[in-house]
Amino acid sequence: MANLISKNSDFMIGGNRFFDDFFGNLVQNDNFNVDVKENQDNFEIKADLPGFSKDNLKVEYDRDVLTITAHRENQIEDKDETGKYIRRERSSSSYQRQFVLKDIDEANINAKFEEGVLHLILPKTANSNKDKKYIEIN
Repeated sequence: MANLISKNSDFMIGGNRFFDDFFGNLVQNDNFNVDVKENQDNFEIKADLPGFSKDNLKVEYDRDVLTITAHRENQIEDKDETGKYIRRERSSSSYQRQFVLKDIDEANINAKFEEGVLHLILPKTANSNKDKKYIEIN
């Protein structure tokens, strides 16, 4: 039975790479890492987005929900000496994270993107400092 598949067949080229590539893509994490820190007067958010440019990012705050979206498209082309394609691959990937953050001063949200990290400062409004209601548990 071991001789049914030739070791020289295309299926076996690269050894176990076929299985690594196939199963590796199935369990790939489709999110990016985000740190959310609550301070007394604001929220600080840092999102790690290496390989993205500022133009690939979209940040929205709507109805108490902060949404960070990152999208990129890649194209790889290999041509021979006559300019004919030997290989041409295209890929597209989109990532999105959402956070519920209430009582934010929307007009004063600050965002900057440097060295692959998106930094956001979301100032709290006066409403956010109201007393919390604690519920007694019986």
